[in-house]
Amino acid sequence: MEFTWPVMLSAVLLVPILAIGYRWLLRRQQRAAERFADAPLFAQLVVRPPVWQRTLPVVCYLVAVLLLAVAVARPVAALPLPVNRAAVVVAIDTSRSMVGTDVAPSRFEAARAAARAFAAAVPRTTRIGLVTFSEYGTVLLVPSTDRAAFGEVLDRLQLQSATSVGAGILEAVRILPGREALLRERLHRLLRPGTPLPPANPLEPVPSPEDLPPASILLFSDGVDNVGPNPYEAAQVARDGRVRIYTVGLGTPGGVVMQVEGQTVLVPFEPSGLQRIAQMTDGRYFASASDEELRRVYQQLGRVIGWERTRTEVAFVLVGVAGVVLVTGGMLSMIWFRRVP
Repeated sequence: MEFTWPVMLSAVLLVPILAIGYRWLLRRQQRAAERFADAPLFAQLVVRPPVWQRTLPVVCYLVAVLLLAVAVARPVAALPLPVNRAAVVVAIDTSRSMVGTDVAPSRFEAARAAARAFAAAVPRTTRIGLVTFSEYGTVLLVPSTDRAAFGEVLDRLQLQSATSVGAGILEAVRILPGREALLRERLHRLLRPGTPLPPANPLEPVPSPEDLPPASILLFSDGVDNVGPNPYEAAQVARDGRVRIYTVGLGTPGGVVMQVEGQTVLVPFEPSGLQRIAQMTDGRYFASASDEELRRVYQQLGRVIGWERTRTEVAFVLVGVAGVVLVTGGMLSMIWFRRVP
């Protein structure tokens, strides 16, 4: 325990001074009473309560003074406090196939709307990040509690070409707390094959899987994958990093035929890969981004509470305890002696 104003601890000296003063006052009262009667007669006239009964209320007052004297010094202690340790990365497919209108108004707009609804529904203390993936994965926001920033980044998303579900998963895993330090070699090998591995940060310890905070990925896609790292290898990396992947399939069976840039094309929908990814990581696959399905996502992700030691001023605790002790001493004195010293 530390003190913001340690000089105020000198107020603790009031306790022995008050105790000595109380003892002197008792002796003075006794000598004054003995002057009115002989010792044998005084013992018969005056009935004294037990010593502990006379002393206990005064001890309560002295303890209260001691607690208040310490509180004046503003003590600070590292207390275990409950915190929401959960982190979620929303990964959104921004490939051209997301223009499909078999999910109104389009797969892409449905994904954005669902991501906004998710950010609004989960507890404010849950950290949320954002990753997009097309030809490669792009980190747009590391997990934070800043919902305004999340909404602003979400509004600026643009569709691109190709789809790399694996890259989206790997980038999402990389920005989750503790995962890059634990999985850096595998992440680098899959994301940047053939390039040298940069040196590790000596100041960042490598955590054990058991020490990692809870983390999940919420992935919106139509399931089409045609470039980049193998999505199932990426899912295995996520599993080894204790990251669950919840996938939301955006599309209808068989896909949709529509006009794209003056040409009639089939925009496919392939949910089987998304189902397998969710199964590999102990997550869950959801067949749509409807409000009902999203509520199930929220229930699955939940709120994970952990305990962390936080430096907190505890003067209010001491003041509260002092008040209770002071009232207790006063009540005992009223019950036993019909007065409050």
